[in-house]
Amino acid sequence: MATTARLAALRMLAARRLTEAQLWKKLEARGYPDEEIAAALAGAKRDGYLDDRLFATLYVAGPRKAVGDARLVADLVKRGIERAAAQQAVREAPAGQRERIEAAYGKLTRAKPGLSYQSAARVLERLGFPSSLIYRVLREHAAAAFPGLAHINDEGEGEGAGAAASPFAEFGEVDGAASAS
Repeated sequence: MATTARLAALRMLAARRLTEAQLWKKLEARGYPDEEIAAALAGAKRDGYLDDRLFATLYVAGPRKAVGDARLVADLVKRGIERAAAQQAVREAPAGQRERIEAAYGKLTRAKPGLSYQSAARVLERLGFPSSLIYRVLREHAAAAFPGLAHINDEGEGEGAGAAASPFAEFGEVDGAASAS
């Protein structure tokens, strides 16, 4: 006896949570006609087995690597969630972008303690964090690591300014170079 699209959909949803778009694509790949797929998805939505908003909420709140808001929205859109729903789920996430960048930076510095300032910034940027937040967090960590140099502004100007006086001079070293003593 041939498996119906509804039964196939329920089996897929029992195995893992899927978005409407993902489920449609999987059923379509198995050769089910569009009318049967539409009916299966409508039934799964009606019965509460298929809920894109819940998927987005769980995806954002779930245990995953720390990434920026833009990356989370893009990941959800790629999985078939409407952009507005994805943005709302990210806005309502229990961990804000600041908490996620701190977690990402902490993991990064534990994995690569001698990582340069520039390399850390590039990694955080690839994770989808905005540049302004990246540099704010990196400046705060540099100021905490070198409290005597906190009075120097972003251009390296201030009392006793100079290339060697920059709070980021130590971070400008090549990856794996000697770190602060």
